[in-house]
Parts: sequence; C-alpha cells; structure tokens
Amino acid sequence: MGKQRARDRRGGIRPWPEVRKRIINFLLQDPGQLASTMVDYYGLPQNGPGRWPGRAEARRLPLSDRAAHVENAIYSDISNEMGDGFNTSGFIPYVMMHEFEAMLFSDCSTFAQAINHPDLAVPFQRVRDRFNTPEEINDAPETAPSKRIANLLPSYQKPLLGVEAVSAIGLPVIHRECPHFAQWLTQLEKLVRLGA
Repeated sequence: MGKQRARDRRGGIRPWPEVRKRIINFLLQDPGQLASTMVDYYGLPQNGPGRWPGRAEARRLPLSDRAAHVENAIYSDISNEMGDGFNTSGFIPYVMMHEFEAMLFSDCSTFAQAINHPDLAVPFQRVRDRFNTPEEINDAPETAPSKRIANLLPSYQKPLLGVEAVSAIGLPVIHRECPHFAQWLTQLEKLVRLGA
C-alpha cells in the first residue's frame, strides 16, 4: 500500500474495501508478518461504499477518543475477515488525528533550524502553544498543520522539508510530545523485540 508503483493516483485515502483487501492479502502471505496502518483521521471517508470503519461514529466522540475508536473498528473488521486463526498481535492499526506535519511541532526551534528558517521558531511555537499536544493541531481543513506551515512559509515542500525536519527533531522528542503516536510506536517496538 505504501509502494509508489502500486498507486494509480497521488494523495487521498483509498476506499476501505480496497484497503481491507490489501491488508488481508498481505497478512495471508505470511501469518507471522507485522502489519500496521498510518492514516489521517480527517482524510478518512465516512460515508458511502468507501467509508472506513468507525469513522462516522467517531465524529461524535471527544477529540481524544476519535483515533482509538477508528483503530478499534479497523482492527475488528480485519479480525472478523481473517477468522479465528488470525494472529491478533500481528496487526496494529494507527490513525493519526491530523497529518504528518503535526509532529514537526514537537520541537519548533529544531523544526525551524532544519528547514533553514530559524526566524520561524517563534511563530511555530505560537501555533504549538495553543494545543495540548502537536497531535491536536487543527481546527478545520484550512488550518491543517501543513496549511499553517505554508501560511508562514509559502515555499514549504512537504516531502523534502518535512523529512529533513522530522529527521532533525528525532523520534525520542516526537515520542515525548505526541502521546498517541508514542503508544503506537511502543506497541510496534515491543512486537519487534518479541519477534512477533
């Protein structure tokens, strides 16, 4: 699903039936494999035949419960499709409340330095300070983390500058500042250590 060659279009999230089929095919190839998802909650279809499990119901929940609700619904759907013999520890869905750029606000000074705009450290920090965690940065589609960055830096290029910034910030800092991401990462690390 993450392979560039397999995509027939860029951007957006595939309909759930298509994603479900790919996840199941992947898991059936080798029952010992570890599989996960990393999708943007706000981008998930919630209506029609492509809707993702739990997404429509999650919008009525408190912000802090939405991602976990969708993750549980995804997990249940895959488990039901796989049947009784499914190794439940081998599939860990992860739903990011907003987009990848939210994590860049984990360390605004390092973020600004990494993209060669140290002057943006204070404006980035102003954005960050309005939320409990970087994972909560968003109010509406026009205030997504990447849009906030682009408003401050119109030349912002997601793939290039985002990768440079996240590399400079590092996983330990993101782990500390983004609790939902940290929970997912801890689960993956534990399974890798156990050889699941």
